[in-house]
Amino acid sequence: MTLPYLQPLFRPRAVIAVNVFLMLTACATQPPISSEAVPVVNDQVVDRSLIPTSELSLTTPSELSLTTPSELTLTTPSNIKPVVPVVSVANKTTPVAVQSSNKPTDSIAFWLGEAGWAFEQDKLTTPTGESAYYYLTRVLTKEPRNPQALAALEKIVQRYYELLQASLTNGKVQQARVFLSRAKKVMPKHGQLTTMRKLIESHAVKPQVAVGGGPETAVPVMRNQKLLLPTTLIDQQDDRLAQWLVVVAQKAQNLQATMLIVAPKDVQARWVYQTMNSADPEQRIRANIKHSQPARLEVNYLARKDELQAYSN
Repeated sequence: MTLPYLQPLFRPRAVIAVNVFLMLTACATQPPISSEAVPVVNDQVVDRSLIPTSELSLTTPSELSLTTPSELTLTTPSNIKPVVPVVSVANKTTPVAVQSSNKPTDSIAFWLGEAGWAFEQDKLTTPTGESAYYYLTRVLTKEPRNPQALAALEKIVQRYYELLQASLTNGKVQQARVFLSRAKKVMPKHGQLTTMRKLIESHAVKPQVAVGGGPETAVPVMRNQKLLLPTTLIDQQDDRLAQWLVVVAQKAQNLQATMLIVAPKDVQARWVYQTMNSADPEQRIRANIKHSQPARLEVNYLARKDELQAYSN
């Protein structure tokens, strides 16, 4: 038997109020949704009330058992869980650092390209490590019969032939000899070398006056020839004097002679030495320098007669 004062507590309005309170409590337990601009994919909405309607019934006062307000507890059905939205984070692609490399994979192609560039700059055999000849030798070391490298060597010799002709046209025989020596270094057996050598010989200055020396002997003896040098022509770096010095240097090398270069000024003596030394860039002359007058060459060698001729204008 229920008490009359408990009947209002279990009216339909009270049951509806309890249901609303449980809904608000469940919403409060849900975590806040982030406001970041991330695509959100929600699960399918489950149409489920916090309290099933089948479990809600309106009871009459006669069906209520005698309970006190302190014994009334509001419970949430155990099978009801808060709906937590599933946030799907878009796949992020981490950029991979790509290391670029300028080093070509084909070393032969690289060396041929460098050789072509050096040739266009007229870096034929010099400077060391940057010339066309340097890169071509690297190619031929790896591929001895590389047709492009062999053809490029031919072009270098032809280029030296053109430079040699231009030098002779300008009367620079000494410079022409340098080009001949470098062409010989590139291809020692090239057929063009003979033609280049004859061109130089045809332009070379031949001494006109012989120096009277000691008599010819039956056996070789030590000879000492003193060849005077005109200082005015040394100061002018005269081409004809330079050509004569080259001829003397070549003969002195053949005689295995030693020389003393005498001149009043150091700059004069050094010009004479450098000019004579250019006769064969592959071989240095044996000479010392002395500051004195008159300017001259003192040449010592072993021979049966005097082999050198003095310079004459």
